[in-house]
Amino acid sequence: MTADAAKLYPRHRDRISGSEDYVVRHFARQNGITPAQVHQLIKRCGSNRAKLVAAAKELRTSLRPDAPKAIPASGRRAGRLSVGVDARNGLETR
Repeated sequence: MTADAAKLYPRHRDRISGSEDYVVRHFARQNGITPAQVHQLIKRCGSNRAKLVAAAKELRTSLRPDAPKAIPASGRRAGRLSVGVDARNGLETR
């Protein structure tokens, strides 16, 4: 009878290993934070993936401004577009 590898070596997908750089980089990329921030969250929250995802989401929202403000367009192209250029073919619509 052969041993079942899944029972002998279970994968802990619900944990993040802070010592594995590729795991940290992948988690950082997935959650929109830096690897340094992942290491800080692991120290603060532990290695539980669900807690880390929630903490990363909270971190992202705390770093983002409350209401993104529209930046007025400037420059030559913005002036030309405000005259009335058809977006489909680039011709002026006067």
